[in-house]
Order: sequence, then C-alpha cells, then structure tokens
Amino acid sequence: MKPTYLLAVSTALAFFAGSFSAHAAEPPQFERDVRPILKAFCLDCHGGNEKVSAKLDLRLKRFMLQGGESGEAIVPGKPAESLLIERMKSGEMPPGEKKVPASQIAILEQWIAAGAPTLRPEPEKLPPGLDITPEERAYWFYQPLSRPAVPQVKQSQRVRTPIDAFIQAKLEAQSLSMNDDADKRTLIRRATLDLTGLPPTEAEVAAFLADTSEQAYDRLLDRLLASPAYGERWARHWLDVVGYADSEGDATNDTPRDEAWRYRDYVIRAMNADKPIAQFIIEQMAGDELIPRPWNNLTPSQVELLAATNFLRMVPDTTASRNGPAESQQTVADAVKVVGSTLLGLSVGCAQCHDHRYDPIPQSDYFRFRALLEPALNPANWRVPSQRRVSLFTDADRAKAAAVDAEVNKMTAEYSAKEAKAVRAAFEKVLATFPADQQPNLKAAFDTPADKRTPEQKQMVASNPKLNVTPGVLYQFDPPARKELDDMMAKINQKRAERPVEQFVSAVFEHPGEIPPTKIFHRGDYRDPRSEVLPGDLTIAAPDGKRLELPKDDAVLPTTGRRLAYAKYLTSGNHPLFGRVFVNRIWLHHFGRGIVDTPGEFGILGQRPSHPELLDWLATELAQNGWSLKKLHKTIMQSSVYRQSSARSPQKDAADGGNALLGRYPVRRLEAETLRDCLLVVTGRLDSTQFGPPLPVMEDTVGQVLTPDQQPRRTIYFQQRRSKPIAFLTTFDAPSGELNCDRRISSTAAPQALMLMNSDFMLQQASHFATRVRKETPATFALPANLVATLPRSASDAWQYGYGEWDAANKRLSKFTPLPHWSGSTWQGGPQLPDAAHGWAMLHASGGHSGDAQHSPIRRWVAPTAGVVTIRGKLHHPSPAGDGVRGRIVSSRSGLHSEWHVKTRSEATDASQITVQPGDTIDFVLDCVGDVTSDSFDWTVQLTLTDAKNASESWDSRTDFRGPQATGANLAQLAARAWQIVYQRPIRQAELDLVVDFLGKQVRTYRAAKHADPELAALTNLCQQLLASNEFLYVD
Repeated sequence: MKPTYLLAVSTALAFFAGSFSAHAAEPPQFERDVRPILKAFCLDCHGGNEKVSAKLDLRLKRFMLQGGESGEAIVPGKPAESLLIERMKSGEMPPGEKKVPASQIAILEQWIAAGAPTLRPEPEKLPPGLDITPEERAYWFYQPLSRPAVPQVKQSQRVRTPIDAFIQAKLEAQSLSMNDDADKRTLIRRATLDLTGLPPTEAEVAAFLADTSEQAYDRLLDRLLASPAYGERWARHWLDVVGYADSEGDATNDTPRDEAWRYRDYVIRAMNADKPIAQFIIEQMAGDELIPRPWNNLTPSQVELLAATNFLRMVPDTTASRNGPAESQQTVADAVKVVGSTLLGLSVGCAQCHDHRYDPIPQSDYFRFRALLEPALNPANWRVPSQRRVSLFTDADRAKAAAVDAEVNKMTAEYSAKEAKAVRAAFEKVLATFPADQQPNLKAAFDTPADKRTPEQKQMVASNPKLNVTPGVLYQFDPPARKELDDMMAKINQKRAERPVEQFVSAVFEHPGEIPPTKIFHRGDYRDPRSEVLPGDLTIAAPDGKRLELPKDDAVLPTTGRRLAYAKYLTSGNHPLFGRVFVNRIWLHHFGRGIVDTPGEFGILGQRPSHPELLDWLATELAQNGWSLKKLHKTIMQSSVYRQSSARSPQKDAADGGNALLGRYPVRRLEAETLRDCLLVVTGRLDSTQFGPPLPVMEDTVGQVLTPDQQPRRTIYFQQRRSKPIAFLTTFDAPSGELNCDRRISSTAAPQALMLMNSDFMLQQASHFATRVRKETPATFALPANLVATLPRSASDAWQYGYGEWDAANKRLSKFTPLPHWSGSTWQGGPQLPDAAHGWAMLHASGGHSGDAQHSPIRRWVAPTAGVVTIRGKLHHPSPAGDGVRGRIVSSRSGLHSEWHVKTRSEATDASQITVQPGDTIDFVLDCVGDVTSDSFDWTVQLTLTDAKNASESWDSRTDFRGPQATGANLAQLAARAWQIVYQRPIRQAELDLVVDFLGKQVRTYRAAKHADPELAALTNLCQQLLASNEFLYVD
C-alpha cells in the first residue's frame, strides 16, 4: 500500500472518529457516522456505480436489510450475526490491500448493536450513484462565505487590526497572549525579505531606525510593495502552485517550452501592478476569450492575455514527443487536477474514475468541471505544444519583412553574378598557364557538370586541382575581387538584420465552432465513454439545487464562453471555496503555515482551519477591497501578530508547541531562491534586470545542474526544466518535476550543510564577497564604539627592505635605511639603475645586486613574538667576473651570527638557535667585498620561529616578498564590515574576538602553505562562514 494513500486514509478516518467522539453520548447514526466509513471502503462496488457487486447496495439501511446474493448485510441488534461485520473482520472485504481499521469496525458494531438507527427517514427512491447528504453539506468549507463579527478580547492593547482580535481570542482561550513587538531591525529584515525576497540595504535599515514617527512602518510597507522586486518574489509563490516549468516534461527529451517565460513575466507584472485577483484569475482561465478575432496586430496587453492562459497548460505534456490518446487524455486530467487544487482547494482529480471516496464530489461533477476546459483542451482534436503558438507578427512587421526580403534578394543576385564573374576570370587566368593544346579539353572538363563528366574528364579534373577555382579560394587568385565581394556580403547581412524577427506566444485557446462533447468515462477509462454532461461547477460549491450549469455554447462569443463565465462566477465574491483558498495561500507565505495547513486540500483529507472565522474575514476583506493583493498584504503585516517577536517561552511551548495559535512569530529558513538571491546581494553582484527568456543552466562534471557564476540575475529568471532541476535549489527544498507544488517542505538535512560548505556556488560567492569587502572598506572604517581587536599579522609585515653600512669594528650594522623606490618587481634607489645616490643596490624576490660599502642591500626580518629562530638558506653568485659577494646574518640582539664569501658558486646559509624577543631584527646583509662589478646574487631564506609552547610559524623570503603594502583596512576592520553587511548590525566584542582569533589561525595556516594571499584567503573563509550561518539563513 502506498504511503501517501495510507496517510490520506488515516487522515480521513481520524475525521470520522472525531465526528463520532463529538457525539459519544448517543449511539452512532447511519448518516453521520456510518455512511462515511462505507463510502471510503465499500460503496465504490456496492452502490456507487450502475453495476452493484453481488446485488448488495449499502447506500441505505433498508438496502442492507434487503441484502444481496449472500443474504442480509446486517441484523439490527446483533453485530456478531451481521454479514457486514463478519466479512470485514475476516479481511475478505473489501478486496485488495485496503482494509477497514478495527476502530472503524467498532463504530459499525456499535451502530448495529444500537439497532442501526438513522437520523431521519430514508427516501423511498434513490437515484443512481452517491448523492450529497446534509451531513456532507454541513462541512465547514462548503458553507456560504459571510463576514464574521470581530471578537472582543481582554488584552485589547495588542489589537491593531481585526486580525489581532481573531488571533488573540484563540490565545486567551488557552490563557496565552501574543509576544511583544520585535525590534525595528528585525522588522525591516522580516518585512523586506517577505515582500521582496531580498535583504534590506544598510541605508534602508539606517533610515528606518532613524525614523521615529508613527508612520515609519507603514511607509516601509508602502515602499516594499512598490518595489519591482515584490512581483518577482510573489510570482514565485504562484508559479509553484501552477507547476511552472520551461519544459514539457516528456520522458524522452523533456522538450523545452520556448515561450513559457511569457507567462512567468505576466505573473510578475500582474503582481507589481496589483492587478485585482479576480481579473488575474479570469485572464488565466480565459484570457483568449477576452480578445476579439481575428488575432492580427495584437497589442502588448492582448499578448499578455494570451500568455496568461498558460496557467491551463503548465502541467507536463508528453504529446510533444508522443501524441496518442492516452497522452492527451493524461494532460487534460492533470490540468483538471491543478485547476481544482489551485482554485478550489480540493482533490477534484480523485473523482475521475468514481465518486470521491471522502469528499462529496461525484464522478459526474468531475466531468462537468472538465467540460469547462475541454473546448480548449480537446483530446479528440489534440494540438501538440507547437500548435499552440500564436504569431506576434503585425501587418507592419509583414510589410517590413517583405521589403527587406526583396532588397536582400536583389543584393544577393548582384553578389552571385559578381562572384561568378570573378571566379570565372580567375579560372581563365589559371587555365592560360597550361599548354595551349590542353586548354580546350581542360576547359570542357571543368565546365561539364560533375555528374555528366566522362571518365576521361573526371581523370582530367582530378589530375589538375589547381584549376578547381571556387569562391572559397578566390582570395588566392584575385584578392581585390574577394575584398569587394566580402564588403557586399557584409552589406547584405546588415540589410538582412533589419528584417523583423517573428516572435510567438504560447496560449490555450478554442477554435470557433469546435465544441466537443464531454462524456463520463466508465471507471475513468477514456476508451469507454458513456453519458454526456454539460459544463458546470461542483455541486457542493452551491446551495442544494443551485449548482452552476452553463450552456454548451455562448451565442454571443466566438468561443463557447465556458471558461470566461466560470471564472467570473468563481471570482464574484460569493463562491464559498475560491476566496478562502486564495487568502489561505497568502497567509501561508507570511507565517510559514496556512490557517488551513494543507493549502491544496480543504476537504476531509485536509487539516481543519486553526482560525476559521479569521479565514472567512480575510476572504471577504480581499473581495471588499477590490481584490487588491497589496492591500491584503498591508492589512496582514500591520497586525501585531505579524509584528510580534519570535521569542519562545516554556508556557507557550507546553500549551501550543506547534505555534498553531501564533503566540509568537515563526522563525523560518530562507527559501531556496531567496537564499541564492540574498547571496548575490551580499556579494554586491545582483543583476536586477527583469523579464525575458530563461537564462540557461549548465551541468558540472558529475551532472549537477548549476547556475553559471557569470549570470548573477535573480533565480526566477533561470530555466526551470523538469528533468534538470538546479541542484542548489532542490537541496533547499525547491520543487523539482512535480505536477505542481501547493506547499514546499522545509527540511533540515545534511546535504544542505554540505552544499553550504563545499559547493562551487558557495565558494564562488564567498570569494566574491571577500573581494567586495576588501575593495569597498576604507582604511578609515571605524569599529563599533569601544571595540578593540588584536590583529592577525601578515607574513609580508615581518619583512623590510633597505640598505646600510657594515661596522667591522663592532661587527654590527651602523644603520638601516629603507630603499625608497619600488619598480614593480624590485626595491631600489630610484627609477633608473644605477641610481645617482644609491648605485646598483637593489633587492628582488630571489636576491638582488650589491651597492658600494655604504649601500649594502639588506633584507630585514622583524620578530613578531619571542622564541628561537632556525634559518635555512642558500647564497649564490653566478658570474665568473668580479670579486664575489659577502653575505652576513646579523641579529640586533647578539650581533654577527654568520658570514660567507661566495664567488661563482652556491653555499648554504643555515643558522640555528637565534633567540629573539618581539621587535628584534635579523638582517641578511650583502656587501660587495671590494667592487660592485658583476655582483648580482640570489639569496633565499626560510625562517622558522618556535615559541615557548613549541608552536611554530614560518616565513619565506621569496614568497613573502612584496612591494608597498596597500593602506586599506586591516583584517579586523574587514571582518567587522563583512559582519555588518551580512547581518545588518554591528559586530559585538565577543564576536570580534572570535573572528580575529579565527582569522589569525587561518592566516598562519595559509602562510605555512605558501598561499599567494593569505589574508584574502582567510577573509574568504570567514565570509563563507557568515553566509552559511543561521543568522543569515533564517528570518525571525
């Protein structure tokens, strides 16, 4: 048995059991307690269809007493003697894996034991199938929509809007109350991410914190709702619900939907324009029926209406690769499922083969509902995706294209004539180089078409390839002619580029006069159609006897008008289902859970509403405010329940652990697309360009689908193929390949941590972020007040480059003076060598050149801490000329340690046990011995400093060599700046201490590994940690 089916059954049975327990003081009643069990397990064979199995009809008590082929089904007062109970307990019935649970059999036994009572007299006649009972009509979701009274509460000081009163009333019933408001910094981040899917900028945060007026929060909401990013954020929610994809979903090659992006852009524009939701639904259901025929010279608004109808064809359509009746029928069935769950909040598709087992949706209602769509999605005359394209070419486009084509044809003819003439002239020129007696035969052979040449001519052509003059080799024979022809072709291409490109919009539309009949499929088999039905709404969606039924055809419109009429009825404000379903989706995205927490299933299998009166109030509020979604957002977000803090308390956790009563704001992780977009904002790379065809994705070497790093646009604009979901997004619970997604899961799983730590995307963003921080942070950046930081050192900070004079008497340097000029690769006395004042003295990464006795080049190392130094090195003098060089190692604490005279050879310059204190220096002094002739040298050294705790740190004179150090911010400043950007708050002292300690360890590690830029590498790792932290990933 499938797990999803088990869940559905258990949910439904829990409802039945709850219904019975609510009336536990009285015996079970047939209509209220027994029939739902029989409907779920028995009536599909015993009364729900025309053919009654074993002649046993279980729809009424008297039918059970009448019995079937095996006799009466029940014996009132005697459950043990009742065949119904016997067959259920033995497992013989129902057949298959699905069995009646013991708890439900117990209810049936109690009913029979009580004499099998009924709530009312049974009807004398019963039509075929399952009628809708008063008990089913009494279910909360099917009640007419009305505006409830706002409750009175004790703690009225927390009531800003009627929403708060509904929430507070439920809390007070549990002796609870809402939290106090969150702080302003939390509120602006919450609201900005909620409405735009992007973090607030530092300037926006600062402005909001500084605005102490009572209107500050309202102004914030108004600004966010006016942002173009709002539409991108909230379009994503709707695209989930409708199952948006940029591919057809056929298993063979998942054919791209080249025009699907127009629907995505339509939704974004509709959200940003605050298109009334009623109009939004009407256009998606029947946008094509709002455009007069014929469809020539379509305006931009009409193109949008056609694009809107893609709502009806976002489901997978395998007919792109295989167009058979089974495939087209499945596409229509899927469309009915999505429309039913999206607009009605019911699993209408479960009534395709038989009456719905749990909800009052007869199979005939399913096909009446399907008949609304069938003229546009007609399996009998199915149109594959490529046949659902409408050209956007206007009359002006066609005229322009014809004019361009004519001009191009004229230019091309001139080009071809000139090219043929030039090629012929070149051929004649080459032919003239052959003996005169051969020329006639050669000319005849090459002039004869290849398929008509004689064997002798073929041999002649093959033996003389130089005569094979073609346009491709014309440049070898007549360069001026080739140049002239190339210029002509450039002009032809330029003219050809003026031709308007024919574009298309994909759409769902009817063909005038095509009115297919809709027939009920026996047991859902399209090969066995039975009685015809007229289009209409679900019976349960209207008062008894007032179901909406539509004519087969609208006499006024060129189409049947079915979808348009139904969409207007659905959004009239009186439909009991749509308004509740829609506002519940909005609430879900503001609070992480819906008032009904199964947003696509409001029926028996769904969860019951936590605040049913609030749901009805919101639905009527939306309709009464002109179906304005932005007004609904503002109403919700102005409430105290939205503005409260997320702080937890033991009392609330004990009474309402799941926070269904909303006594605190729910902490939520960023959704997948929002996370990626926020990363791009933090790195400073987000490209806010809107609309257009989807951006391509790519695969890495192991087949993971990625977004290219060089495309930093918002995630909504990337191609969304069913067969190639983007790995980063699916890891963070974005839907991938489903029919549609009513609600995303929110998981916490190991692959998410691995993605944040190891993925190329995250490593790239960390690198971009570190580069941004280093580039943008000035040296004057101030740490928050009273904060101090001990900075990690740079390896290059330990080195200085200068010159001096050796004091032979005292065996010490008499002075050290920095070399003043950096050439880009060497430290030296001035721009030119030799320098007038300093001579040839200079140092580069591997060595240098000596100066005179007063200008001996010196590479100085400064001890950062106390310890013992060990040196490994090599001094090399390559030239046979001159008198060689002398190298000395000199300690500021103990004087001369070692010296070497090297000429035309190499010598190790190792030293050990040199004790140093912080600030001591070790100088590597190179003098000329006698003169500076041919005194170029190489001298590289590696120093290791070991402290009293036996911890060691190393330096390398070659890899550490640097020019002038930038005067930018230090690592502590950079860390504080990165912290501010990510978290939108200043770093605290304890946090700064941890960060600086982390950076210090990282710098030492990278320095030991000879990394080219240890500081940037350390900063990059810190940035990655910040971007993977809970404070960034979650909204509170």
